[in-house]
This record gives sequence, structure tokens and C-alpha cells, in this order.
Amino acid sequence: MRIGIPRALLFHRYGDGWLAFLDEVGVEAVVSPETTDLTIALGADNADNESCLPVKVFTGHLLSLAGETDAVLVPRVLSEGPRMTSCPKYIGLPDMAGAVAPRGTRILTPEMDLGDMRGDWRRDWLELARGFGAERSRASAALRRMLEAFAENSRPNSVSGADGSSVGIAGHWYNLADGRVSLDLLGRIEAMGARTVTVEQVPRAQVKRQLKTLHRKIRWDFESTMVGAVLHWVRTRSVSGIIHVNSFACGPGSMIGALLEDEISLHGEMPYLSITLDEHASETGMLTRVEAFLDMLERAPRSRSSGAGHQRPPGSR
Repeated sequence: MRIGIPRALLFHRYGDGWLAFLDEVGVEAVVSPETTDLTIALGADNADNESCLPVKVFTGHLLSLAGETDAVLVPRVLSEGPRMTSCPKYIGLPDMAGAVAPRGTRILTPEMDLGDMRGDWRRDWLELARGFGAERSRASAALRRMLEAFAENSRPNSVSGADGSSVGIAGHWYNLADGRVSLDLLGRIEAMGARTVTVEQVPRAQVKRQLKTLHRKIRWDFESTMVGAVLHWVRTRSVSGIIHVNSFACGPGSMIGALLEDEISLHGEMPYLSITLDEHASETGMLTRVEAFLDMLERAPRSRSSGAGHQRPPGSR
């Protein structure tokens, strides 16, 4: 049996776990090829017009697997942490996939609810493994391998000391990890001589510490983490500037972007650039803006990138 996995959205975060699960139960996984212009065009033509860019990209990957596999794996991710909730697009993704996939396409929709401490959602995956013909012990081993992969990927990468301008990149990893969607933003910045630091590289303890200073709790999983990371960068002055990367038509992203601008303005001067990605994004236009932004960082006082020695108290104005 061949099971397709679209190379989009949460595949870039949980894909290693899903692949480990399928490997353990002896099922061949077929991951769609990397995103191309054709992938995006295919998704834009078939997804709802009001969909955000990541959903259009997912749709293109989904359709590229049609007829090539026996079924397509599209987990329903309800939450990624305790007392949190996923973006609505993750929750409704299996339904959208069933609506746009060609008739007869089998969509596998096990739930993922990492915020459920009882782990009731794991039964879906055990039943899925048994449906593939795995014995009970092998199904349990497959689930264990998947959870271990999730834990491994959740560990932050180490961040080296600042050397020259460093730029905090606040954006979903499924955009940044896709070279076509992000127009290789991280690679471009590095090639221009600046160091990039992503949200995933900020220790979780620092994120939680900063979030406690907000008047209201953010219930979206990643958006909450992103705000905490940005507040950490701003208050510790551990980066020279911040680039917020958002997707066109992303509701949570638009709301969080406004919050970030307000918080940054309240904590002194910190160069900030907002980039919105869509299917018509121009590489030339983006590079011109990024080059100008990095040039501004080089001309700014060096004290802006002097590290954490000038940390301000959380919540200070």
C-alpha cells in the first residue's frame, strides 16, 4: 500500500513523525515533490478563493498525489499544546481535502491533539495502524516512534553568538522551509551577510516568560509562540532587527502582525519589516526591500545588536 503525504503546512513540523509511523507499520510513504510554480497555480485554481496561501499550496500538493497513491494522509490537528487551539485551517483541513480531491480519493484523517494530556487521540493512530494490518505490538511501536520524532523536532536549535547583523524571522516554518513559497528568504538573508534567528530557536522558557506579561492570552498555538519570541528579541535586544513573514489572507497572522507592531513600538526602537507572501510574490521586489532593511541595520547604532546585556524588565514600557 502507498500512502501519500502532501509536502505542505504541518508536514514541515510533524512530517518526520508521520513518516516514522508509516515506516514502522510497513506502509510505503509517498511525499509530494517540492513546491513549484505549477504546484501553486494548481492549488490556486482549485482551492477556495478566500483560502490563505498555505492552504492553496497544500491543495496543489494534494492534487499532485491524486491517482498516484492508495490514500492520502491528512491528520486533523486540534491543538499543539495544553489549553491551546490550532488555527481553523488545521482543524478543517481533512474536510477541505475531501472536497477538492478527485472523486474516489481516500483521505485518512486521524486526529492529533497534543494538548490532550489523556492522549485519547492516540487511539485514532492505533486504529489506523491496525487497519494497515499491523499487530497490536507493532501498532504501539509505530505510535511510539511518531511521538519520539515529535519530541525531537520540538527541541530548539542552538543559536550561536551574534556576529554582525542578526535578524529575527517571525513566520510559520511551513512558509520559511518552502524555498518556492518564501522565495528562499532565509538563504537570501544569509547570503547578504546577516545571521537569521527563527522563532523555533528561542527557548520555550523564554517564550513563556514573555507571554505572561500580556494582558490577554493568545490561544492559537504558533501565533502565541511567535509573539513570545518577538517580545524576547525586543526586550533582550538580542537581534538587530525583526522581519515578520505573513501569508496573504491569513486571519490569525494579520491580527498578530498588528499586535507585534504595537508591542515593538512600546519597547523602543527596533527595525521592523513586514513581508506578506502570496502566489504572485515578486522575488525582485522582496529582495529590494530586504536589502534596504539590512542596509538600515548596518547603519544603525551598534548598541542595537549588543546582545542580552541591556535586557529590559518584562512588561516595562
